[in-house]
Amino acid sequence: MAIRDGRLNKGPTKSFLILNSSISFDKRLAPYDIKGSIAYARALKRASIIDEKEESRLIKGLEQILNEIQEGRFVFREEDEDVHMNIERRLFEIIGETALKLHTGRSRNEQIVLDERLYLIDLTSSVIKKLKGILESLYTLAEKNLYTIIPSYTHMQQAQLISISHLFIAYYTALMRDLNRLKDYEKRLKVMPMGSGAVAGSTIGIDRKFFLEELGFEELSRNSIDAVSTRDFITEFLFISSLIFVTLSRISEDLIIYSTKEFGYIELPDELTTTSSLMPQKKNPDSLELIRGKSSKTISNLNSILILMKGLPYSYNRDLQEDKPGLFETADNLNVCLDVMKEIFESVKINRDRIEEAIKNSNGFFYATDMADYLVKKGMPFREAHKIVGRIVQDALKKGADLSKISLEEYKSYTPLFDSDIYSIFDPMTSVNAHNVYGGTAINRIKEVLKEIKTELNSL
Repeated sequence: MAIRDGRLNKGPTKSFLILNSSISFDKRLAPYDIKGSIAYARALKRASIIDEKEESRLIKGLEQILNEIQEGRFVFREEDEDVHMNIERRLFEIIGETALKLHTGRSRNEQIVLDERLYLIDLTSSVIKKLKGILESLYTLAEKNLYTIIPSYTHMQQAQLISISHLFIAYYTALMRDLNRLKDYEKRLKVMPMGSGAVAGSTIGIDRKFFLEELGFEELSRNSIDAVSTRDFITEFLFISSLIFVTLSRISEDLIIYSTKEFGYIELPDELTTTSSLMPQKKNPDSLELIRGKSSKTISNLNSILILMKGLPYSYNRDLQEDKPGLFETADNLNVCLDVMKEIFESVKINRDRIEEAIKNSNGFFYATDMADYLVKKGMPFREAHKIVGRIVQDALKKGADLSKISLEEYKSYTPLFDSDIYSIFDPMTSVNAHNVYGGTAINRIKEVLKEIKTELNSL
């Protein structure tokens, strides 16, 4: 029995059937649709719409359908339009007329929102766990490499020396914000829409609060129009996913650069790289490039749903069928990219010899700011110190000189404030430890933050 049989005399055209059908993608929601339908059958019994035997038949039939889906035996039919009608059709085949009572007082408008929210509750929980795994890997990397000093970069130019742990903690901090966003988002996600009907609310005395505990929600939607027509819970997930991907993409860019022959600071394992179909010497960081590439799809999917929603009137409109493909694509990309990024952090090799070589070959320019600070501590205004050290660097570049090798006599020609203790600043660890503020790269400060991170991870 098709739902159009009563009102419409003719079936859909072949082209409209194709356009109208969403089963190719919304079949992913089938387990959640069944979960919601089982709860609804129990709610119907509580409202005395069906009796105990009918409730039992409905639940057993739905459980059989779930088994068929899980075993790959269920046949989804395009002519049944969507996941809801496919399940309803099969339920009728299994238990007969009783199946027709399940939709009493219920609309697909509220049903799809329930399915999507249930799906996202599971997805969000999974993403939080994956993010925690990455954060734990970053903590381990930071702890192991605390005393590895590396050049930092601003404007992609060599800047100051830092512990590489400081960089890993930067990645950790950004991803922890994303994890916390997801946890905060859960309270807006766990809003139960059932009982909203098509637009105005149920008329059959459904106990809406029953669904809260039954389905794991925290509060009831307070307005039936908003409940069935909002998709901000999908939009917010796509927004947070976009932020995660932006972070993953930026990390990927760092690691791609650091793995080049020109830098050589890190090396990726063979199993997370590819080679060229033409050039046999190549070891390409395709895992990182693909993560960087997938970020564009996620941002595109966020834009798509914002554009989809911005012109729709309240309440439900069929345009909303298009809210799911981008969500599912983002979910798939996010899951696999988080898995790959975790594998990268667990297996990346830090080439300490190459990093030390890069620092030694810098002609001491990493210490330019330390030189300015040295003069400031001697009483010179910072802007004047900045100007003097700038001139020293310029002269050293012309001569090909190393700042640490310039004679004291020559230093004094710039300002008599220079003394023999200037040479003590030309040490990587001294430079790093000079940044002795909370959140800085000084080793004792990093240890302080690592201790906090350990406690933070244990509390997740």
